[in-house]
Amino acid sequence: MLPKKLIKEDRFEREIEYKLSEKEICKAFLKEYNKKNKNDYRFVRSGDPIKGEPSCICTENLNIELTPVYYNKEEAKAAWGLVKSMKKRKKDKENNHKHKDKKDYLTDANQMFCDSLNERINNKNEKKYNHTGKLFLIIEEGIGLTEKEAVEYYINQGKKFTNNIFSEIWLMLQSAGHYKIYLLDKK
Repeated sequence: MLPKKLIKEDRFEREIEYKLSEKEICKAFLKEYNKKNKNDYRFVRSGDPIKGEPSCICTENLNIELTPVYYNKEEAKAAWGLVKSMKKRKKDKENNHKHKDKKDYLTDANQMFCDSLNERINNKNEKKYNHTGKLFLIIEEGIGLTEKEAVEYYINQGKKFTNNIFSEIWLMLQSAGHYKIYLLDKK
């Protein structure tokens, strides 16, 4: 669980807060990864972007590049806010109003989520990194709005990226202050 003082509504406002968050996100990922894979990787230091290093340098020549699914809370709410309100409306038995718009908002939100993930992965694949050893990409959704169904949809149908440089690509979702990780690709 991340310390509450590090959870910011928009962690990208200030570079210092972002670097601090990157360190905490990396540590949270390593905790889940180590548990899942019976490893003992540890965070060593933040990478130096001037030298072309990935976001985090870890033990045993593991390097981690971090990127968010959504750049801010507003972007996430645009994808999931409407879905949540439509689900609530559907469950409300007292609401007998006919809806003129029969659009499938969940499908739209899933597609926005897939497009966002694919864009982040493809953009990171175009970069050159100065590193030794393994390079992981972690796409982090620390806002807690993405639904499990969207992740399953992405893994089964929505992946449209080319992985040229990463040993492993992971998606990390936050829910109630805890993280869950999903492997998206492994070389």
